[in-house]
Amino acid sequence: MAKGFYCLFDENEQLLIDIVQYFFQNNITNISLLKLKKELTISAYQTNIACKQLSTISDNNEQFSFSFEKSRGLTLNNVTTQTIVLLTMLLAKNSLNIKIFLNDALGMGGSRESFLKKAGISQSTYYRSKKKMFYDLKQEFPDQKMNNEIEYRALLQHITFFFFGNEQFPLKGSSKKVHDMLNFLILNWQLEPTYAEKRQLSYFLAIQLLRIKNKQMILGSEDDLLTRPSNSYFARTKDYLSKNLGLTEEQAYHEALFFNAYIMTYNASPLTKQPLLKRKDEINKVTNQQLKSVETNLAVLDCRHKFPIFTERLTKLNTQTLSPFFFINTYLEQEAIARFMNSYPVICSLAKSFIRIRQKVGAPSLSLQSLRQLFYQYTVLIFSELPESVLDDQVHIVADFSVGNIYNRFIQKKLVKLTGSNIVIDPKITKKTDLFISDKFYPGIKTEQITWNCPPTAQDWHLLKSLLVSFHSKINNFN
Repeated sequence: MAKGFYCLFDENEQLLIDIVQYFFQNNITNISLLKLKKELTISAYQTNIACKQLSTISDNNEQFSFSFEKSRGLTLNNVTTQTIVLLTMLLAKNSLNIKIFLNDALGMGGSRESFLKKAGISQSTYYRSKKKMFYDLKQEFPDQKMNNEIEYRALLQHITFFFFGNEQFPLKGSSKKVHDMLNFLILNWQLEPTYAEKRQLSYFLAIQLLRIKNKQMILGSEDDLLTRPSNSYFARTKDYLSKNLGLTEEQAYHEALFFNAYIMTYNASPLTKQPLLKRKDEINKVTNQQLKSVETNLAVLDCRHKFPIFTERLTKLNTQTLSPFFFINTYLEQEAIARFMNSYPVICSLAKSFIRIRQKVGAPSLSLQSLRQLFYQYTVLIFSELPESVLDDQVHIVADFSVGNIYNRFIQKKLVKLTGSNIVIDPKITKKTDLFISDKFYPGIKTEQITWNCPPTAQDWHLLKSLLVSFHSKINNFN
């Protein structure tokens, strides 16, 4: 079954997503009913119904190109990530499960009694569906405890953005209020959000508004993530929320603090200061230990001053991981991480040390799945912000064939296309050369050599890839 927030869909909706993802992952356009039934381990009845539903969806929505005939099987043309995203949103809009979830959590769809009447379901069906969804959420995301209002709001923001994020928040009567709040806060805090950040911020505000307005869930002192700010920007935010959301001054104070903590965590405003965070000492301790790991393992002195941008972005990422807003709903398979580790051993070993340091901090705890995704975020940060000269885990290759420079340049271009292999193509042999490739074997060259056909065969390329894994393993001399 589909992973992540798809667990909130019913089994039939999940199956539709599974089928489209299967087409995408296997890069196919057609499959027989028998093979689809076998590959997804479903009944013939489920297969037939799901194929008919996908065909009907396509008939009513021009962005999809799905068709189904029993004799020809299921055909899905031009399946991309965008196809899956659009199908997800379409299914969510019509999903009874999602409607129940939004009614229970945010009061969308009116009172409970009104919702049951409009949906044509019994109260027992409502509660049975609700119980299963929350059980599945806890199974899928064991590190999301939902123990307090802030954690619950953060999870609701991620869920609603996952299903509806490519459109405005699905509000009917309160969209103008969210729009006005967003514009005020952007102006007041001098925010310069990207399009995607602005959309996420609008979802954050919509959740805040609906929890207050429909569920009467208002934050208190136990929810404060910051020490007391003393600036006009915060005061204006408090006054705005008090006036426009009907809150007392004390209630508005805690809600304004919540917003202030959010934009501080994501470093969205030049007016917010990290020292206000109550967990600043823990954040700095984790970051300092990770910087020490860089210095020890890469033989670098004074990492904080030598790499200020890396330090700043590492601090920002740690600030997020130690906040209730941090959440990872991406799924990087273990195989993909293994390939990355083979190609970038130094970076991955460093990221592992970062993970060990982060794990020593108790809350919020992270599941193995979330740690895997965080590991990838650390590797991307290290890869992007530390110079190659410091990392020094690239394999240097020289390609020099007897047929001449034109052929050499052809091979060099082919080698460059070995994406994810972490190699450097050099024009001549130097002290850094790790591997020499030619159509001849030269005993006088002490560097390791492989001899290829002209042009290289599939076996030649396979040998190269195996050697690259071996080279990277040798380079990886620390854990």
